Amino acid sequence: MKKRNKVLIAIFAVLLIIASLILGIIFYVRSSLKLSDRFLSGQICADGNGPCETTAFIVDEGAYGKSTLDKLESEGILKNADMVYYYNRIFTGYSFAAGYFEIPHAVDDGYGTLRPITLDEVLAFLADPANAHQDTVTLSFDEGDFIRSYAKKLGEYTTVSEEELLAYWNDESVIRSYMSEYPFLTEDIFGENVKYYLEGYLFPDTYEFFEFTNCDEITRRFLDRTLDVYNRHIDEFNASEFSIHEVFTLASIVQWESGDPEDSKKIAGVFVTRLNAPEILGSTVTACYAFDLSKDECYEVGDTLDYTWRPDPYNTYTVQGFPPGPVCCPNETVIVAALHPDTSEGYFFFSANMCDGGTVFARTEAEHEYNIQHYYLACDY
Repeated sequence: MKKRNKVLIAIFAVLLIIASLILGIIFYVRSSLKLSDRFLSGQICADGNGPCETTAFIVDEGAYGKSTLDKLESEGILKNADMVYYYNRIFTGYSFAAGYFEIPHAVDDGYGTLRPITLDEVLAFLADPANAHQDTVTLSFDEGDFIRSYAKKLGEYTTVSEEELLAYWNDESVIRSYMSEYPFLTEDIFGENVKYYLEGYLFPDTYEFFEFTNCDEITRRFLDRTLDVYNRHIDEFNASEFSIHEVFTLASIVQWESGDPEDSKKIAGVFVTRLNAPEILGSTVTACYAFDLSKDECYEVGDTLDYTWRPDPYNTYTVQGFPPGPVCCPNETVIVAALHPDTSEGYFFFSANMCDGGTVFARTEAEHEYNIQHYYLACDY
């Protein structure tokens, strides 16, 4: 009898464990198939200040399944994208519509009062094209331009303002939230006197944006392209004598000085040679950036003492070494040039060749003065 009781007790214990496991799994699944409390309480807002009535969300073109659910989780709307993915595949089968959505946190219960929106209702909302703003704009952003120019253009053609973007791109907490996904964003960008944290890191290219968009979506589009370039050259970044921030800074100076694919590595080499000598970097473009001159204004003023010798952390006529950060947004060619500066000829100076195009280089100040007189001033028309 005692033996039989022990067997029954053991069987009961096993059944209890199995039941507990089943209940635990059911609880986990049900919990995973819920919307986040932060979303339902209206704390996930476009401006970061809650509570709000809707949460902005963008479904990218072609991202109609798992990638959209992953994005919903990363933005704090879903608790578990993997679980929702299988739930949607088995029970609902929604395919999401591309566009800009404003997901409500509450819906009418049919009796004139509001209740929290459900997971199924969110999935259905994102699957209905009628709920999406789908108009797009295609915008080109030039290499060698400033992020303030990027912000101005985006402010003209999208629902995000220039001021909102610039504030977003210079918010340390915002930038830190991207650092785990974009390893080229390092602590160096928060250095003292940096004007705009993301200057130089928004890759110049042609992009298509939804007219109704937000700062996060815009920023990720730029940073994704920069990440592509970084990943293609990651071994070169690791092998460089310069930090990632210094590479982007050097590339930005080379970009504005010339950007010519044939001359970029030599121009980068000139600056590296100056860095390794007891001399100042002496880049006119850094002085222009220091005093907020546009590119046209910079070309008009030229190397005049009234601004190149005015002290500023960015003005490399008055400070040693690199400026605090990039002075414009460089393309891939000059990033590669900054990774592989050509110092083999020992050039110390360069000047634009206004007669035949390209750049002329010199090792001595006398040679440089000759080049200016015969290739720059003589043909500057």
